[in-house]
Amino acid sequence: MRLRTTTAAAAAALVTAGAALLAPAATAAPAPDTSGADRATAAASWSMDTAAWAKDGDAGGVSIYEQAIKNGTSQYVMGMFEAKGEHLTVWDHHPNDRKAIVRLWVGSSGPAVFYAAGDGTKKEFNLSYDEGQRVYLQACTSTSVNAVCTPKREKGTS
Repeated sequence: MRLRTTTAAAAAALVTAGAALLAPAATAAPAPDTSGADRATAAASWSMDTAAWAKDGDAGGVSIYEQAIKNGTSQYVMGMFEAKGEHLTVWDHHPNDRKAIVRLWVGSSGPAVFYAAGDGTKKEFNLSYDEGQRVYLQACTSTSVNAVCTPKREKGTS
């Protein structure tokens, strides 16, 4: 009886192995999942540019911008806060059918989110904040979890 069980198990193993040998061999690695952009890969194809300057005529104010530029193209998203008059401008020159956004932190509040008008546009906002507050901004390609965003590194002053 024991011999019969061992023989049956060995035969089953051979049938399984034989089926695997007869199966067509894979000729290429499986295609990558393109249903959602991998954030690290997407971010790697972008360069970030930031700047801060105090010479815009606003005593004590520091203006800033943050920009994400898609490498090898003329595509970019950008946000700029101008201390004099507290103006915010959002540029969306990344054709992804989604509005670029700029997140703005002023003092201890924020982020306030400002949307571009759509692909290929520039939108301006006239804001009002108390003078002398720390300002940060971040420009993003959209509100998607896979959006590319600038690092929120430059510090301005309202």
